[in-house]
Amino acid sequence: MSRKIENLLVFAFTFAAFILGTTEYVIVGLLQDISTSLNVSLAASGILVSGFAIAYAMGTPFVVAWLGHIPRHMTIAAAYAAVLILTAVTSMAASFPVMLTLRISTAILCGLTLSLAIAMLSEFMSAARRAAAVAWVIGGFSIANVLGVPLGTLIGRATSWQASFLWTAIVGIIPLIIMMAIMPKSLTRSVVPVAQQLALFKNRRIVLAFMIPVLGVGSVFIIYTYITPFLEDVLGFPQQWTSSLLLVYGALTIFSNWLGAKVAQGNSRVKLKIIFLIQTALMAALALTVQLSWTALVLLMLVACFSYAISAAAQLYLIDLSDNAAPGSKDFAASLMPVASNLGIAGGSFLGSFVIDIVGVAYLPWAGALFAAGAFAVTARCYQLDQLEAKHSMQPAQSA
Repeated sequence: MSRKIENLLVFAFTFAAFILGTTEYVIVGLLQDISTSLNVSLAASGILVSGFAIAYAMGTPFVVAWLGHIPRHMTIAAAYAAVLILTAVTSMAASFPVMLTLRISTAILCGLTLSLAIAMLSEFMSAARRAAAVAWVIGGFSIANVLGVPLGTLIGRATSWQASFLWTAIVGIIPLIIMMAIMPKSLTRSVVPVAQQLALFKNRRIVLAFMIPVLGVGSVFIIYTYITPFLEDVLGFPQQWTSSLLLVYGALTIFSNWLGAKVAQGNSRVKLKIIFLIQTALMAALALTVQLSWTALVLLMLVACFSYAISAAAQLYLIDLSDNAAPGSKDFAASLMPVASNLGIAGGSFLGSFVIDIVGVAYLPWAGALFAAGAFAVTARCYQLDQLEAKHSMQPAQSA
């Protein structure tokens, strides 16, 4: 397949990831309107956000394993089309239980689509290009935070929250058409029994690799979840500046995806260790400078520059480890990164709330530094195990 078609496929998957990210996150800016429309409290409507994340994290691996016998291109097209249909139907939800059911179903299909798209790229693209390709697709979610969510919120506020969901579904048809036209249909796949794929959770190496993104993502979201009170109450910036500062933060996360493509090339574990050391240092420095508003703001923006730099490397590492342990399990392995990310988000948010209750918002960076240091320790152990495995694999060859 030509380079032009390869680039078009990456574009289609990135565009689709943007739609999936908008589908997941746009509701955050519309919760007040939705709670009023469905006659539920704001706290209750928050379940639409947490329920989506939990369903995404818990349901995706099992659905990916269960549908492993179906050709990948067919599953991607069907799952993504179903996401668009459910998103459109969500705009017509007249009750909270119906909307929650639709959100849970959409979450699992979002996870299925993204996991299989990443698995296809990791197999289809050359070794030199797959890191950049995976980073772009993961970056689609970052772009959704920067562009999709504000635009969706703007549409919802100007018209209705229903219109926001409907427009997301309509725009999402564009990447669907491209994907259906150019997705490779001749890739060979080894069908691995579901039980054998689920057994990967018992593999110590994979569990350790799984913890890299859990701790890495968690370190960022400990602060990001509460970034508004951190900016306003701790650093003392005016409330009217918050939207602009968040826009800058979001734009820098897109840069972090570009950086992530570089990290994923070559010996990614060494680069990951460096990234986590930098994150630990930035978080600690941020904690020490909260009284210096502008210095702390610069450090916070530097944190954003590294926020998604681990994603592509962690994703490909999980795929490679899983494929070695159970050849043909790329699809299932690709589902582990989104699961780890959602667990990191949940864990970071929970720890952040605990820190706030005990000592206050100003101490969040210390918790972030602790998570980043933990991610460094886990990555260092993974690198050590990789080196030992490489050494053992060379010994038989030398003796022969």
